[in-house]
Amino acid sequence: MNPLGTDAPGPPRPLDLRLAVPAGGLWLVALVLLLGGSARAAAAVGLVLGAAAVLLVPAVRRPRAERWAAPLVAVLVCAAAGAFGVAGRLAAVAGSTVSAVAAREGRAELDVVVTSDPRSRSGPAVPGRPGIIVEARAERLAVGGAVHRERVPVVLLVSGEEWRPLVPSQRVRLRGKLVPAEAGELTAALVLVRGPPEEVGPPSRAQALAGTARARLRAACARLPQPERGLLPALVVGDVSHLDPMTGEDFRTAGMTHLLTVSGTNLAILTGAALAVGRWCRWPRWCTVSAGAAMIGVFVLVARPEPSVLRAAFMGAIAVAALGLGRERTGFAALAATVVGLLLFDPGLARSYGFALSVLATAGILLLAPRWSERWSARLPRWLADAVAVTLAAHLMCVPLLVLLSAEVSWIAVPANLAAAPAVPAATVGGFAVAGVALLWPWAAGVLVWLPGAAVAWIAAVAATASRAPHGALPWRDDLLGLLGAAVLGALLVAVRGRARRALAAVLAVVLATALVTHCAAPSWPPRGWLLVACDVGQGDALVLSTGAGRAVVVDSGIDPVLVDGCLRQLAVAEVSLLVLTHDDSDHVGGTAGVLRGRTVHAALAPPGFAATATARRLAAAQVPLHAGTARSSFGAGPWRFTVLWPRADDPDAGSNDGSVVLHARWTPPDGGAGAPLTVLLTGDVEEPAQRALLSEPAVHGVDVLKTPHHGARTQEPAFVAATRARVTLTSVGAGNPYGHPAPRTWQLLESLTTANYRTDVHGHIAVLSGTGGPAVAHRKEER
Repeated sequence: MNPLGTDAPGPPRPLDLRLAVPAGGLWLVALVLLLGGSARAAAAVGLVLGAAAVLLVPAVRRPRAERWAAPLVAVLVCAAAGAFGVAGRLAAVAGSTVSAVAAREGRAELDVVVTSDPRSRSGPAVPGRPGIIVEARAERLAVGGAVHRERVPVVLLVSGEEWRPLVPSQRVRLRGKLVPAEAGELTAALVLVRGPPEEVGPPSRAQALAGTARARLRAACARLPQPERGLLPALVVGDVSHLDPMTGEDFRTAGMTHLLTVSGTNLAILTGAALAVGRWCRWPRWCTVSAGAAMIGVFVLVARPEPSVLRAAFMGAIAVAALGLGRERTGFAALAATVVGLLLFDPGLARSYGFALSVLATAGILLLAPRWSERWSARLPRWLADAVAVTLAAHLMCVPLLVLLSAEVSWIAVPANLAAAPAVPAATVGGFAVAGVALLWPWAAGVLVWLPGAAVAWIAAVAATASRAPHGALPWRDDLLGLLGAAVLGALLVAVRGRARRALAAVLAVVLATALVTHCAAPSWPPRGWLLVACDVGQGDALVLSTGAGRAVVVDSGIDPVLVDGCLRQLAVAEVSLLVLTHDDSDHVGGTAGVLRGRTVHAALAPPGFAATATARRLAAAQVPLHAGTARSSFGAGPWRFTVLWPRADDPDAGSNDGSVVLHARWTPPDGGAGAPLTVLLTGDVEEPAQRALLSEPAVHGVDVLKTPHHGARTQEPAFVAATRARVTLTSVGAGNPYGHPAPRTWQLLESLTTANYRTDVHGHIAVLSGTGGPAVAHRKEER
């Protein structure tokens, strides 16, 4: 979106498209060449310049050929410039000592300059796995007694809260292991660092001020409840450090993630406000323009130069310059010039989804929104026509790329963004004002923050409501064919006119309605009559046993609240009769917040000693009674009868894997119900000692379903596994996990027991049903 608001819908006007094709050519060349080496990029420079020279000959000799030759030459020159930039960056990275050390995965001492704020890795924290990412620029490398000075980008993978306060421009000395970066990335190496940073230098004055503003904004927001506490800094300056993961998932599901990624919308509002103040105060044009330029600079400094921020800032700078020169209507030309300038400055942006989505959304607003708004304003109030046109145009242009990211087409995104739009300016301007006040008077900022906090509360409520809309997105292919199909359908809807458009829209509406009705009437998941589901939550356990319509017993919650919440939503579980947490490992209790979210949890059961854990305190805060489970206790829930087999009251291993709660569950068909009884053995993470002790339990001998202990680790007692005589085994395990689960020896043991062995990394969500000849199994694999 144009920061000056000059691209807002209005009377249709001619668009300057002369730079569009060269910008597209430059982008395509940079994208393709990034996947090759510097030699290919250099060769491409020669080829493209040669083609441009060949085209110049007819343009010079034949004046009539100038019309078609000149545009082609412009495209080729831009492509050659892009190839030259890619070649230079790739050569600098590939030829560096840092890359050479990374190629052999060596260790070294580095002096680096931080270039971005530390951020958490996606997904939940895993013990032993670096949880923080820091982008930096290596300037000194000491390895093998030699010191090398070079400036190449690196990415630090670190752990420890000592890294969180770092801000861009700070110099840090560290020691770590260097490994190669992903192909196509303009990064010399990934650096695995253990321990805190060493010899940390001070930031520049500007970055120190920006870091202070961000920190004080977070401090002011600390007075707000969640999710507003973490959401306001995200909306204002893109600071997601305190954002609740569940709130982030709501925004993703609702198609509102762009609000959490600072973009042109934020800059448009703030720059427009600065210009409005200048005009209201009747400042001279140069003074008003200077105020707009200053706001752009301050915004980029505080919000950080993310791809969407760079796009908005570059385009805003062009528009401000045009305003100063008296040529304000330069929207599409400014967008094309922005793409050319930024890709020449940083060719790596060609692979950035954020940059691409920002450009596509802006292009949609410039190309489609003015005409739609003009047409619809005859039937709708002008403000509503403007809002609908802008939202729909931006979403339609982004759909082809979004299907690659999410494998779905969201229809709920447009009404959700329309509902949130009125509150976005108040949250943005108010939040930025709070950040400014916090620099001078933190106490006052803590009071003022409630004003934008109210706007943020509305936005969060919209996202939460939209994310729970049934079938808010329809599945779509997430490959090149899906992208092309979405693009063609979108182009047809825009290009065709009159009866043809109405006919096409009617056909699409019928097809989508039929698909939706079919999906609702006969959903593929969950299967009708499911009794037990092993949720695919990555490396962790989360099992759900149905106790009636909308009710279930949940055994463990996995490691990721988002994943377990998503599984329970698919199963339509709104009420948890009992939450069993077998032991306090993060891959069994880390997702507890996802189970609690939006559901009534009547009680929880855990091993003795669990009451002192952080998860127990979370349950207490949610007013969920916690009971200790020990051998011989039993209870019922719906058609299930549960018996605790382990641990024993005097178990010395409480708190360890061998202290896990082991449950025997028996399902009996309700009166008049069909199906045979079903028995399930849920084993937590018990290992050989506990398994040998459990051999004396009669309930262990002969069950229908066995939940493989400890994710199929090698720590199995073969006699215990054989004694279960399970007809179906379920192994909850994450794809590519670093522990080697399930162990080959354990898998061979399971295969000797039965042919019905299922694992979540291969089969996804696994449902067990009661069949006439024994348990039946259905499964569904989701792409992530």
